[in-house]
Amino acid sequence: MTRQAIFCLLALFLIPAAHAENIKDALNHQYKNQILALRSPFTAGDQKFDPAGHPLNAAPSSGWLLYGGIYVERLNLSSDTLRLEGPRAVFTDEKKKGKPILVRFSKSVRVEIHLDQSLKSLDDAEALMGRVFFLGPDAAEHARPEFRRADDTTADDQIYDYQQSGIAAPKATFTPEPDFSEEARREKFQGNVILSVVVDKMGNVARIRLEKAAGHGLDEHAMEAIKGWRFTPGTRNGEALAVREPLGVGFNLY
Repeated sequence: MTRQAIFCLLALFLIPAAHAENIKDALNHQYKNQILALRSPFTAGDQKFDPAGHPLNAAPSSGWLLYGGIYVERLNLSSDTLRLEGPRAVFTDEKKKGKPILVRFSKSVRVEIHLDQSLKSLDDAEALMGRVFFLGPDAAEHARPEFRRADDTTADDQIYDYQQSGIAAPKATFTPEPDFSEEARREKFQGNVILSVVVDKMGNVARIRLEKAAGHGLDEHAMEAIKGWRFTPGTRNGEALAVREPLGVGFNLY
């Protein structure tokens, strides 16, 4: 084999590899150390998707579904898989050294998007990611952790805000207090967790979204406790409705 033939053969392998490396570098520059929210609920184990963005793992049909985002610590691209890894997390409103404080809710989660062919451009890569993650201007809204009842069928346009004219807000009837987290107790940390809660027509909690995190394990404890709270439903003209309202949970040691 001539030297020219060897060079051409090497080019066939090296040029696509270098192109993929460029796409990977661009994706890392764009999304590493950012929170990306999944369009679908988290499932057990690795989060796997086909090229169309459809989950390959079935979501639970009962209990609660968990939505939210991961903090991207690692991103890698091969010929058949785009892989992102990082914990479920959210940024707080507070800052440390000019940067938002990150609250982690889990160990590292792996998201794998399987490819039917190698990505040809950064636009192709971002289109692929957009099928799995929210990337638009409302992406930060979807990154907030949210529990939803798996059996809840209330459409978004059927949920009313408690401040809307003529709406009577739900009233709590059973509100067991959440436990203090061991981490917060150990560090003698006190704080408030701010949530928004959707109460359905039956007075059951249907959705719980974290609006402002306290950290130190208190957010998870607050959300777990509220799953079991009971309400009389919100109404309009005497008719029961699904209503979203804010809810604050305070954790005080003394």
